[in-house]
Amino acid sequence: MDRNDDPALRMDAQLAEAYRLAARLQEELGAPEPGIEGLRRQVQQAREWWNVGGPAMAREIEAEVPVADAKVRVVVYVPREHKTPQPAYLYLHGGGFRHGQPRSNDRMLRELAAAWGGIVVSVDYVHIPEHVFPTAVTQTAQVYRWIRANGAVWGVDGSRLAFGGSSAGASIALGAAIHLGAEGRDFLRAGALLVGNFDIDHETESMRVHGGGTLFPSQAMARSTLEQYVPDPALRSDPRVNCVAADPSLFPPLFIAAAELDVFRDSSRKLAAVMEKAGRPYRLVEYPGMGHLFAGYTRTVDVALRCVRDMAAFLGEHLR
Repeated sequence: MDRNDDPALRMDAQLAEAYRLAARLQEELGAPEPGIEGLRRQVQQAREWWNVGGPAMAREIEAEVPVADAKVRVVVYVPREHKTPQPAYLYLHGGGFRHGQPRSNDRMLRELAAAWGGIVVSVDYVHIPEHVFPTAVTQTAQVYRWIRANGAVWGVDGSRLAFGGSSAGASIALGAAIHLGAEGRDFLRAGALLVGNFDIDHETESMRVHGGGTLFPSQAMARSTLEQYVPDPALRSDPRVNCVAADPSLFPPLFIAAAELDVFRDSSRKLAAVMEKAGRPYRLVEYPGMGHLFAGYTRTVDVALRCVRDMAAFLGEHLR
């Protein structure tokens, strides 16, 4: 174990090295081209090394899902061919609501599909600053509906879907399920959420302890990101953002992955507490020595791969 710059924290040695390597890869790319699109291209280029290797799929399908006035890009990972439609996990990438795309976590998603055996659909969404809440949530809900009705074109059983994502993607994915309300209970059978932000509280213990040093993101960054995602303060109490305020009867069984050294750790704990109080099935796993977005480093971090396998086991339990 290596000590973080904050003497109160301890970080897994593999993750600390992964963070250092990620910073070097970013630095080697140089300054991004001007504008938000330049930043997005650079961020994606910096992810390429982490996506090398991993299991091969029987099929990978790049497609677009029609929603109102737009088309949403998806990548469909089919680990092996079946004669009958298979359940699917609909995953939304992280990126602070600002950047990322369906192949940002390509290797991790192929590893998940291979370990689980079901189909994984990586779903894009609109980003800030061009689009603010609730557009990403409402479009994602439309994607859920479309895959329920039309997923058979990819071999997906639309009546057996799970949803989730990482960080901002986890928030949007859960918000979309809340947006669907009782309708979603008919086909959303489980959720798998990684290091998500499910509330609007920036004064939790994990925010104070982990948000003022060198770890990413900082407490100030978390607050600023929420303000940019939901610029209207009156909307920040909306349960599609402040998910812990939603009716927990709307939630299927949830896998909630938290990182010990993450400002959002306590947000996952709050969501688990809501599920516990309501008597709803869930599994909260807090990964020691891990920081934000750790699951995207499966190429070199053993605990990240363990998290993916934990997700696969949970999906296998609820979507056989």
